[in-house]
Amino acid sequence: MEIESYQKKYKYFNKYTRGLFFLVGDTFSLLISASIAYITLLPFTSGIRSFPLEHVLIIICSVLIGLALFRMYVVNWRYASLRDVVRIILGLAVGGSLSLTVAPFFLDIGNYEFAFTTILMINAVLGICGFRVSKRMYFELRNSQKKKKKHTIIFGGESEGEQILRDILKDEKWNLSVHGIFDDRVMPGLLLHGVQILGGRDKMISYIQSHPVDLLIVAFPEMPKKELKEIIDEIKKIRPKVDIKILPSFHTLTDNPVGIEHIRDVSIEDILGREPVNIDINSIKASITGKTVLVTGAGGSIGSELIRQCAKLKPEKLIALDIDETELFHVENEFKGTETEVIPCVASITDEMKMDQILGWFQPDVIYHAAAYKHVPMMESFPEEAIKVNVGGTRSVASLACKHEVEKFIMISTDKAVNPTNVMGATKRVAEEICMAYNSTCLTRFISVRFGNVLGSRGSVVPLFIEQIKNGGPVTITDPEMRRYFMTIPEAVLLVMQAGSMGVGGEVFVLDMGEPVKILDMAKDLIRLHSLEPDRDIPIEFTGRRPGEKLFEELLNAEEGVLETEHEEIFKAVCSRKLTKEELDEKISQLFDLLGNESKESVRFILKAIVPTYSYNEEKLVQENFEEQVNSY
Repeated sequence: MEIESYQKKYKYFNKYTRGLFFLVGDTFSLLISASIAYITLLPFTSGIRSFPLEHVLIIICSVLIGLALFRMYVVNWRYASLRDVVRIILGLAVGGSLSLTVAPFFLDIGNYEFAFTTILMINAVLGICGFRVSKRMYFELRNSQKKKKKHTIIFGGESEGEQILRDILKDEKWNLSVHGIFDDRVMPGLLLHGVQILGGRDKMISYIQSHPVDLLIVAFPEMPKKELKEIIDEIKKIRPKVDIKILPSFHTLTDNPVGIEHIRDVSIEDILGREPVNIDINSIKASITGKTVLVTGAGGSIGSELIRQCAKLKPEKLIALDIDETELFHVENEFKGTETEVIPCVASITDEMKMDQILGWFQPDVIYHAAAYKHVPMMESFPEEAIKVNVGGTRSVASLACKHEVEKFIMISTDKAVNPTNVMGATKRVAEEICMAYNSTCLTRFISVRFGNVLGSRGSVVPLFIEQIKNGGPVTITDPEMRRYFMTIPEAVLLVMQAGSMGVGGEVFVLDMGEPVKILDMAKDLIRLHSLEPDRDIPIEFTGRRPGEKLFEELLNAEEGVLETEHEEIFKAVCSRKLTKEELDEKISQLFDLLGNESKESVRFILKAIVPTYSYNEEKLVQENFEEQVNSY
């Protein structure tokens, strides 16, 4: 579509003709104001006094000069504001003072002239302001009649809500009509830009019940997530189709100015009921700033976020290592043109020779080890690959960290390593054992950080549910009682970095994941966030648990205790090591000797020898091995 330029649309209307138009308009307004002032003073004058034309001409010239000094002839009056009105008043004040200063040189000035000038200026404020603001009023009236606007209410009547309301009233492109503001913190009955504050939360719910509300804007960044979830659930039960948008918590008037352009749809992260984590940024800075940091698995969800957070702390070098060159390209591309250079390295952590070269080249001070296979059902089918990467890769990088005297090695672990019922969890538990065993053998301090699921990560349940909802369903859940711990990716990464800065070596830190979330409830929340009703608009189907899947994940073993740390959301697991480094290396070597030569059952048997809490369905495995032998003939 061709966009018509301003020069074509307004061929004869430029800044000069526009300025002339307002000069003429202001002159006309001043003449009317002078006539009103003359008529007002007539009853108070003795005899018949003629209209003071010479004095009026001096006033008009002085006022026009005063308005020009305050640039009143280059303002777009379609968007006039209170600040522009103040500038008009200042321009009139300067003009009036100038006229009274200049007039005595040409005329006799007495009390009448002073009174006449004062009344004229008061009338001029009304006349000139009315003339200027009339354009905005015309457009607002025209647009209000032109199209039906969305019935909108705002929850939040303080600075953020006021700014959003101002934006809506100023620009008709939003096509919103605000009918009320609700806030328990503000006195009911007051008007905010002409919109009444009707009450608090309860009044808002009653209003939505009785009025056809199209949009609710929650302009309350400090609202606890638990309370936000309660409000959304209550509203969706009353009016499922209402659109709800929120102002994210990172926008405040003391940070970046907020406005309607900052509001967004409610995401699942907003209503999980977990409040933002507290971080000691100074201790994290001390462990990253000016140092060489290597992140393995840098193309993944956690690894890429580690790169982003480390980049903010100005390390001397930041190396992003991953076997997936496409994801690594995206990470590198994200930082092009920024202060921090991200050095990409395409390599597999199982390639010991290549990893030795990389550590020799860069001599990292800190390694964040996020590279791992994490998909539970897939690793049940290919346990040998989980062992190669999660066990062999971790041992290889740990050994090289000792060789190159890396200061700290922080390994990303998982809640699935606790009482594991799957190969992925068992291999991550072995990786924890490797870190504990290697810690006392060299200068490197080895630390493991264990946490649950992260929202929005690749292969996680939330993107899958969203895709299923967009396709019209069904949303598939393995079991109605399935529960998981969840945390946002930035929260998890910041706590990992915090734990890494706190660790002295040999610890398995456990992050406080809050309360476990029922997957069924999460699915229903996601459906409602799309303005749909569970089971009516989008069906929910239960498919049965997958191989190696548990109903509940645990963050601590039953035999483990937990110690508090200086950070209220990070705990230290009391782990009882059962194997020395030599014994662990021997078991791992046995495990690798079996790869490719024996059945999956033998591999799992050795895994259980290393991780006694690992449990699996032996009968099912016997059946799988029998089927494999039959298929081989």
